[in-house]
Amino acid sequence: MPKTQHRYTLKQRSAWVASMVACFAFLLMAIKVYQVSLSTIAINLLLMLIGLLLIVALAALLGWLLAVLRERKP
Repeated sequence: MPKTQHRYTLKQRSAWVASMVACFAFLLMAIKVYQVSLSTIAINLLLMLIGLLLIVALAALLGWLLAVLRERKP
């Protein structure tokens, strides 16, 4: 691996680790300072994932429908 590519990969990994630490600190602050329960955070995460899954499923269905409608007839 070239040296510049190695540095780029290391910087990417460092940025990812720093963002994960910042996210963990934010969630810990929400739990401690604002007294948000862990179950509330878990429920909100689950609802967000269900919404995201619904959006992706609808987009896939729409893409499939457009592909079927645009199919050329010989």
